[in-house]
Amino acid sequence: MAAEAILNKVIETASTISEKVDEIKEDIWGEEQKLIIEEFRESSSQKVKDILNNLNNSSELFDRAGFHLSNLNISLGIPPEISSDFKAIKIITMEERESLISEVADNRIVTLVMKCLFKANDFYDKIKFGTYKLDVVNITLGLTPGINMNFQR
Repeated sequence: MAAEAILNKVIETASTISEKVDEIKEDIWGEEQKLIIEEFRESSSQKVKDILNNLNNSSELFDRAGFHLSNLNISLGIPPEISSDFKAIKIITMEERESLISEVADNRIVTLVMKCLFKANDFYDKIKFGTYKLDVVNITLGLTPGINMNFQR
């Protein structure tokens, strides 16, 4: 009987953890994930080149958003993926965020990346731990988009 109770508790805990992970993923990604996937459905070398140019030409805007675009990586698989590293350099106000988002509203990719950066920063604010600071946010654009965060002391 005790083994069954322990098993039920483990199952219940695993279910709760799974729900929390899904909640966190939705909180970080939301609608952006669907838009990135849609953008990469028709992937061609010209599309990849356009996105790379778009990100590179927006580096000053990313700096103003508090993140320095430090690396761009391309994975030439099927489908291709673009990965970008953003060094966290400062925190900006909500008003500054809203102003930047409205400034880039006509640029779908830059808007998506900027929203992902802000969501990564918001997530870090929720989980702050010890003396670790948000250091680098890596955003992968492709059919399986992702956000990775690196922390440093």
